[in-house]
Amino acid sequence: MSWIDNPILRRNPWFCGVILVCLLVVPPAARAADPPAASKVEAVFGKDCEPLLIREIDKAEKQISVAIYSITRHNIANALAKAVERGVKVSLKYDAASMEADEMKEAIRDLKKAGVKCTSIKMSEDYAKMHHKFTVIDGKRVLTGSYNYTTSATTANYENMVLIESPSVAKLFDEEFDRIKSK
Repeated sequence: MSWIDNPILRRNPWFCGVILVCLLVVPPAARAADPPAASKVEAVFGKDCEPLLIREIDKAEKQISVAIYSITRHNIANALAKAVERGVKVSLKYDAASMEADEMKEAIRDLKKAGVKCTSIKMSEDYAKMHHKFTVIDGKRVLTGSYNYTTSATTANYENMVLIESPSVAKLFDEEFDRIKSK
């Protein structure tokens, strides 16, 4: 079966776009550094986003970098706290404006208490947001998509999350994580 006949790709043309963007964004030299068998892509939707994210957090061995607009989901915060207990270095950057919600204040307080390095990103323009939604794990795997780490995103919204297993793609997201600063 060719890739064009793949039923998952036929039903989800945006997924083809994600793959195409990854191929276009990753410089040829970086793509060549990855052995062909080292790259894998998985996509989930709706209620399946949280289990995929937690599964990958639970597999982390060294480092997790999270760039997220908002995090209020206890299961995700608990998984990040447990990663710290296992000796994983966890850093989180979030939009300062999202702290208006009590659930967000509680989640950040609990994450800081657990040893997660939490950095508030303040935007100077009225409608600007630190709107990234990605997690990089061990410099090898990236989880990204529309999914915010919140209850409404988990239970009510149409959401998506893509897992990309590729050190070269993870390196690009790690570099972006390092560039995120208040502005």
